[in-house]
Amino acid sequence: MTEDSIDFQPIPGEDPDNGQVRRFFRVSVSLIDDIWVDFSGNEYLVTNLSAKGVAVNVSSCLEFYSGQLIYDTRLRIGDIHITEICAKAIHCSVNDSGSFQFGFQWVDLSTESKKMLKQALKHLKAKALKVKDLFGEYP
Repeated sequence: MTEDSIDFQPIPGEDPDNGQVRRFFRVSVSLIDDIWVDFSGNEYLVTNLSAKGVAVNVSSCLEFYSGQLIYDTRLRIGDIHITEICAKAIHCSVNDSGSFQFGFQWVDLSTESKKMLKQALKHLKAKALKVKDLFGEYP
């Protein structure tokens, strides 16, 4: 982040005519946040989370396919359980550690699920800004 705000900021070099444009701030998740997503009975540690989706690390790019809809998705944020979610696999990339990261977009979240997710994101954003304040300005 280049500004103190956690509101949407344009990504330098992002071209809306050549691909997907991110419209929501993604909150990075640490191990201590204890956030997991369950796709069809398989749990994955969440690496980042937004109001519109989630990213997870997987061992193989073959675990999911682009456009795959997963209807029995559950999201666990600490003691909060958001169920009956549909997720759509929208991208796969390789991260610095060599593992694959899949991005999923929420499809048709219920009003209650949106409310619970919004509250959890508010808490994670506040925590992220508090951590940033502990370290002061970045070089």
